Amino acid sequence: MRFISILCLLILTISPCFAQSPRVSAEVTTLISQGPLLAVLDHDNSSALSLVTLFRKIHAAQKLPQPAVATGPTRASDLSQFSGTYAQFAAVMSADITRITAGLGIDWEKEILKTYDPRSARTDAGKTLRLNGNVARVFNERWLGSSDGLFLLSGVVNRMDRRDFDSAHCGELRFIYRLGYEVRMNGKTYASRMPFTVNMVFSYADDGRNYQDVASLWRVAGIDTDDPAVVAQRLLQGPLDLSRLIFKQMEINAQVVRFPSDLENMENRKFAGQAIYWMRIFALRDGKFQPTRLENTPDVQAILKDPAKQKQLQDYLAGHIAEIDNGTFRIPESLEADIALSFSTAGSARMANRPFDLAISGEQAARIVAAAGVPGRSPKFVQSGAGLLERLNTSSCMGCHQSSSTAGFHFLGVDRFDFGRDADAIRSALDGNELQLPFSPHVYAELVRRKDYVERVSLGQAPNSFRPHPSAPPAAWESGNPAYVVAGDNMPCPLNADLAHAAKWSCNAARNLTCQALVTNAATSSNLGQCVAAAQNVVAGLSCRSNVIEDSTAKTAANNPLGFNLRAFGDRVSKEELVYKLPEGKLSGYGYNCRPTKIGVPLGRVTRPCRPEEASLAVIRPGSVPEEICAIVGGKGFEQMAKGYFDSGIFAAGVGRGLLNTCSPSRFCREDYICQQMPDFVTSARFNVSAPALNNLRSREIGFCTPTYFVYQLRLDGHPNPR
Repeated sequence: MRFISILCLLILTISPCFAQSPRVSAEVTTLISQGPLLAVLDHDNSSALSLVTLFRKIHAAQKLPQPAVATGPTRASDLSQFSGTYAQFAAVMSADITRITAGLGIDWEKEILKTYDPRSARTDAGKTLRLNGNVARVFNERWLGSSDGLFLLSGVVNRMDRRDFDSAHCGELRFIYRLGYEVRMNGKTYASRMPFTVNMVFSYADDGRNYQDVASLWRVAGIDTDDPAVVAQRLLQGPLDLSRLIFKQMEINAQVVRFPSDLENMENRKFAGQAIYWMRIFALRDGKFQPTRLENTPDVQAILKDPAKQKQLQDYLAGHIAEIDNGTFRIPESLEADIALSFSTAGSARMANRPFDLAISGEQAARIVAAAGVPGRSPKFVQSGAGLLERLNTSSCMGCHQSSSTAGFHFLGVDRFDFGRDADAIRSALDGNELQLPFSPHVYAELVRRKDYVERVSLGQAPNSFRPHPSAPPAAWESGNPAYVVAGDNMPCPLNADLAHAAKWSCNAARNLTCQALVTNAATSSNLGQCVAAAQNVVAGLSCRSNVIEDSTAKTAANNPLGFNLRAFGDRVSKEELVYKLPEGKLSGYGYNCRPTKIGVPLGRVTRPCRPEEASLAVIRPGSVPEEICAIVGGKGFEQMAKGYFDSGIFAAGVGRGLLNTCSPSRFCREDYICQQMPDFVTSARFNVSAPALNNLRSREIGFCTPTYFVYQLRLDGHPNPR
């Protein structure tokens, strides 16, 4: 580097030398998710980016009271003292959960230790179902004010591309926090994160230079190599300088109800478990911190009841086809809802997550597209009525959060061990409950687009504002249209001609993958397929069953005061068929088997017992990324956790091993599965994995795919009751 610097001084007229300055040579950054760096930025309440610090900034700007907060990590009890903001959100959420439990009309439970107690049942049916823990588990809102609840910074996201929706500002900056806990009970540490995110959204003020100065702030040198404390100061003096930022809104996404897989079997719905996610946005309006409208998320019930709103929606769509085609549109606020509920499993194929399918008919959508035809204009996305509805549905809150997401979320963040009294105790408590990847396949693809966007803005160039389908794979953005990479095993794929050519992508033909409909739902305007391997190429982890969904949403939409889809948990799988001719019964020998959905594996899962050499992980050589790995699978340890709190020691003693598919930063899991980290306990004598073999996986960020709700940090139950 010294030679290059001297050469640049000698030859000042050669422009490449100027590129050696850190400000120019460093690539732009669009995501901060490094654990050690996050620990510096958010270690306790006094840290620069603690959630308490952000609320203090908001209260100072709005001249709201500033509560006295004790030193230490950011606890929910600390935040509840911000009576003008956080406490208002907590009150709304608590009221909504009361409305949700009333609207469900079934037995439910908030306290994990009562889920197997028939005496606590609220219905006659529940008295029998609870004998095996079959009750809908509901988020306990006491977490929102408990001293046990902790809010941890999980990531910082550069969303300068959001300037396309707000030209008065230079895009957005998002600070994402996860609810978690660390408690001591009976001399033991219990710790986990929970399926609950807080997204604090700030806007950059206009820099007067077409956003170029703000974009250039994101050229941060040494972000992955330098000392985290040094990098943190660079960030806080640059793109994360709070004095540059204007608070916009607080966005919440939380799992509020979970239906266990055995309850699904008993109730004949046959999903491998379900969950409901609650989404609201809070902003300061007229001096009050209150719910605000959700972007492009229609108030279905209001529209269905009011012919004037129906006409307003149709008129808007007819007059804004170009913006909708590009993905840079917003329907009128008067048509938007202020609450959204999203549903898994098979979320991408369910009407509960496709609100525009109810707000406008397929025939109306087709007429709008036909009438908007412009000679000589090639559509980027919308070329049919079904394509219009696909764009609209996937732009809604619930549609986006169930498109190539992980457990209803797109960003979950890395696991941190620095948030409690004893980092080693927390690390031990989390073993078997950690993620390998911090974000969804959608975010992985989006990071490529966003980086190209910010890079171009920093250089004074016009960025590409087109938004791909949220389930599309990554793309190259050098030309006018994105050039998508091919989709891998069981990744989503467009089945038909509903989408325009520029919005479509293909399955990997080199792997002999073809796009097939594994989940069909006649009630929805369209469905994506999955890239399915040929029978001769079957490997562990693949989908091995197809489902037909009988959708209930339209039948109950008008009767749910909280939202059109509150009772969508009544959807059911009406038909299931094998994709491959594989055995379905008890595992035997080393032949592949298609495990049944009823044990909690959506669309089944190809697996087999591990051979001895596979179990040791010694067959995984440095430099290679295998398709299969001998991972951990459910067993008595897993079932025991369902009755109480996640305990890593009990979990390790009871789980089994089986051959599953791998995942890595460039190889994601299919819908309803997540990339889990191989736990430390596999190096024990019982599992016979060497420390070097495990370290080989960790250093290359290789994990294994498992059903989302097999990971306890992604289910609202299995955690202590908040005190």
